[in-house]
Amino acid sequence: MDTTHTTHTTPGTRMGLLPLAREIAAQTCSLVAPRRCPCGREGAWLCPQCTQMLTARPVRVETCCDALQELTAARIRPELREGIALPAGVDHTPVLPVLALGEYTGPLQHLVLAWKNGGMLHLGSRLAPALAPAVTTLAVAGGVRRPHLVPVPSRRSARLRRGEDHTTELAHAIGRTGAARALPLRAVPTTAQEGRGARQRRTRRIRLSGGAVRRAGAENAKVVILDDVVTTGATLRGMHEALTRAGMQVLGAVVVASARVRIAGTPANPDLS
Repeated sequence: MDTTHTTHTTPGTRMGLLPLAREIAAQTCSLVAPRRCPCGREGAWLCPQCTQMLTARPVRVETCCDALQELTAARIRPELREGIALPAGVDHTPVLPVLALGEYTGPLQHLVLAWKNGGMLHLGSRLAPALAPAVTTLAVAGGVRRPHLVPVPSRRSARLRRGEDHTTELAHAIGRTGAARALPLRAVPTTAQEGRGARQRRTRRIRLSGGAVRRAGAENAKVVILDDVVTTGATLRGMHEALTRAGMQVLGAVVVASARVRIAGTPANPDLS
């Protein structure tokens, strides 16, 4: 009589074992390369707190970027216009709307630095779904379903150091969410930023070239600019001017973080419309 017992594993059991096997493998690998979140917490490449941070609603930051402001009115004395009292002074209007996940400080700063310079390029796949709603917001305001997403190119030395163009890779990752279509363009800054004052940085120029630029310009493509961090806004302004000269329509810009954000209690940015 055959007393051998055969153990049968049901599909449900196998499905339950797979996550366990992955976790065992991850824990084993962590003995050699410990998993650590950019904020410093161990045990995961991105901890629950930082994951929650990426679910925040994007905020408008263009009024915090000096280089993006254009003078639209000047008054030497108070005026009454359409029943509204306007004080003496000047009015500025931003060149384009800019949406960011938050301020470039604390955990968000650690995350950006780890992604850009810390070798944690896989974080781009976590940033993409966080930025997709911002791209969609600009697209809806511009009357298009899937705009082209133009990444601000990294300097050649930075690409060589990192091994890839991180903003271009992020644009492709956002494209895979369905929010946009990545459109990397050949762009070269014609003015260096190093050693220049704040006023000089406002005049940054960027030159676009290549067949992709000509095709997008001929189609009057609607585009959204993508960058990692915005400070004065000089780079975004340079890209905006270059894309506009080429014949494209710029709907706005999306960045991971802004050096400054609006202080609570101050007037909000106007709605996108």
